[in-house]
Order: sequence, then structure tokens, then C-alpha cells
Amino acid sequence: MDKNGFEGIIVEFAPRFENLKKLARELRNVLFPIRDGAIFTGTFRDSDIMYDGMIKAFNSAITFAGEEEQASA
Repeated sequence: MDKNGFEGIIVEFAPRFENLKKLARELRNVLFPIRDGAIFTGTFRDSDIMYDGMIKAFNSAITFAGEEEQASA
């Protein structure tokens, strides 16, 4: 699946999950990065690249959700 195909899936998110689109994109980029115009599906030599990227993506989403909640309070 190319980048445009993934965006076709993101468009299908229910409105209540709108705020999770950024997280989905970030996780996709961590797990299946684009290299030389194609999706990389190989194995990372350093697994910390993947794990650190996932932790960063989730932490960012949690921070954003907290900021949204405070703004709406």
C-alpha cells in the first residue's frame, strides 16, 4: 500500500476518532517508513528505532489529548 492508499483508510475514521488521525499517520511512518519512494518492510537493525518512535508517537498523542481536554474545559 502506498502513502495515498493509507490516506484513503484515514479518511474512513469515524468523526469521534478525528483526533487520532495524526497518531495513525505517525505509527505508520514508524512501522513502515517510505524509503526511496517505496514502503520499507524490512527489519530494522536497531529495534530501538521502532520502539522509540512508537513511544514518541503515543506520548505526543497523549499530550495533545490532554491539551484538547484542558482547552474545552
